[in-house]
Amino acid sequence: MEKETITLNDFIDNPEHFFIMLRPASKRRNDIHSIEINVQGYSDLFCLIMDLLKAGMLALDGIEGSGENIRDPERYVRSLLRITEMLIPMEEGDLLDMLYQKYLNEKNITESQ
Repeated sequence: MEKETITLNDFIDNPEHFFIMLRPASKRRNDIHSIEINVQGYSDLFCLIMDLLKAGMLALDGIEGSGENIRDPERYVRSLLRITEMLIPMEEGDLLDMLYQKYLNEKNITESQ
């Protein structure tokens, strides 16, 4: 699959099309950003938070050494990995790859002259 060619002007004129993971949390401050995590409702959100807490406890105590009877510790780890996956800004990574390749190409052209 061939990637779309992006010019530097596209990036400068429309950065909101490329940097989509982080969003300003406030119009008055530009040093705080928010991210979006999609959930199916409050119950799903609470389960995600509980899974993060349980995964942290399992990591600290060890699955075998936990005083609590945890029936499915893999569930918590799976949920933690799912949340981590949601936080990876793949689109921004693609953009950075394209910009880096453009930089290398321009550098090679400049060095060969």
